[in-house]
Amino acid sequence: MLSTLRSLAALGAIAALAHAAALPAYLTHDRAGQADRPSRHPSRILVRTKPALNRAATDAALSRAGVKGTLHDIDLVPGLKIVETAEGRVDEVIASLKRDPAVLYAEPDYAIESCAQEIPFGITEVRAPEIWPRWGTGNSVIIGHLDTGVDLTHPDLPAPLMSQSFVPGLVVDDYDFHGTHTAGILAGLDNDIGVIGLAPSARLLVAKVLNNWEFGFNSYAIAGMNWAIANGARVLNMSLGGNPFEQSYQDACDAALASGVLLVASAGNTGSSAPFYPGSFPSVMAISAVDQDDVFMSLSSFGPQISLAAPGDAVYSAIPLVGWKIAWNGVDHDANQLRGGTVDPFTGNAFYCGNGDSPAAFPPAVVGQVAHIRRGVISIGQQIQNAVNAGAKAVIISNNVPGGFLEPFQPHLRLPVASISQADGDDLLASDGAVVQISQFNNGHSYGYVWGTSVSCPHVAGIAALLLGNFEPAPGLPPIPPLSLRWILEQTARQVGPGPRNDQYGYGIVDGYKAASYLHGRIHCPGDLNTDDFVDDTDFVQFASFYNDLVTPGGPYTGADFNGDSVTDDADFVIFAQSYDQLLCPA
Repeated sequence: MLSTLRSLAALGAIAALAHAAALPAYLTHDRAGQADRPSRHPSRILVRTKPALNRAATDAALSRAGVKGTLHDIDLVPGLKIVETAEGRVDEVIASLKRDPAVLYAEPDYAIESCAQEIPFGITEVRAPEIWPRWGTGNSVIIGHLDTGVDLTHPDLPAPLMSQSFVPGLVVDDYDFHGTHTAGILAGLDNDIGVIGLAPSARLLVAKVLNNWEFGFNSYAIAGMNWAIANGARVLNMSLGGNPFEQSYQDACDAALASGVLLVASAGNTGSSAPFYPGSFPSVMAISAVDQDDVFMSLSSFGPQISLAAPGDAVYSAIPLVGWKIAWNGVDHDANQLRGGTVDPFTGNAFYCGNGDSPAAFPPAVVGQVAHIRRGVISIGQQIQNAVNAGAKAVIISNNVPGGFLEPFQPHLRLPVASISQADGDDLLASDGAVVQISQFNNGHSYGYVWGTSVSCPHVAGIAALLLGNFEPAPGLPPIPPLSLRWILEQTARQVGPGPRNDQYGYGIVDGYKAASYLHGRIHCPGDLNTDDFVDDTDFVQFASFYNDLVTPGGPYTGADFNGDSVTDDADFVIFAQSYDQLLCPA
């Protein structure tokens, strides 16, 4: 552990070195394609049927309405399904479903996105290093991590307990950086390199629910939640969100909380009080962002939904280094992503479109395929816009002088755009019409800075996991419920601004050590209510005040409830008396 603290002290030097060493362009990306992102999925619907219906009756009702098939059954919410219809028929099918008496509701599948921005501190700010030597580093608690996936081979991240992609056509690997960065905050390893996470002994269930340009749909997140909870997650980290309200999403979050799982989500980076889901659901903790001086960050969303605030400025964590390649005729060719397009793989036939300077330059065959354009004459942004107008689904731009090139473009457009060298362009032209595969690959591992509520969120989820892992009630006693843990985190937070809560900081900035100290006196050493490792008269005074109230303030394991039954009564007095007779806490 001393090595951990030494590595923390060295982070500033490491960070400065990494920052100076030309971090990859995507780490400073500006949400390529954001303006052109769809507001909802073109063919997915969230539908809830009456739970009493048998499978045959349910399938018949769905089929009558025009549903092609069921993609996921959401076990968390009886009757909730993610279904698929023909593209362009979503509104028609929803209208038909709503007329069916077997259907409780049917909704479009709205879009979600990550909540990180660029260039972002935080482990010491929430006092995790003070917890580790006294109580532990997480004790294998399972965190459900819903994001862009992770760099599965990053040396500073634990190997996932399990992983699965819920984004059609994409593997779990993170070819963005967002999921790897938030995973590093949650559970970066204590291994003398790079960074350490809040709960370095925790285990991760990695659910890829955002694609490689940080975009997805509610159905991806709901399916990921369902999977993570079925496989033992006790905390969900959701550094993502969107609009508008969707009943199916709230039902899934409410059911997850009822099943014993704490849900933690980004408040959003809207700089406003506009609702942002899932953080705005009552069953979810919404986390706002503060800077290194505890000042509320203007980018952060605010409002009555805010539970806690946490560090969201200049947070340093793991990232992948992503390479691009384009293959044709069985040969891989080096490529660069051009900022302004998306980070997606694509396979199709590449057709030469000259300089792409007019509609006539694009052959009819390019529709739905790859436009190969030679750089020059007009701006790259206009060339790509012309390709989009012609129906291309991906663009390769070959250089017009020797060598490769990197160049951002405007406007942002929602398709993969890659550049290749002049020589490779000549080779591709000689094989005009050939099938090409545009893809990404892990090209190494690094570290970088990020800021926003995406990075404040894992500071709270990581502390929650650290507490659950370190404070396991004795055999035969119930586990700490998520609402009790939430109450403890909120009541022990470091208050900033008007109290007891306000719409910027919620109940305050999360304080892991104070929360751990509170649990210590209820679970590790029942009766040591002032956390001095003695159970004596000072503790008895506190116990008596709780005993007089009987009902605990925040549910099980709060007040002086030592057995998790939500009351402070004679059974707790017996436990207190045993500790009082020992005076010293057990080792």
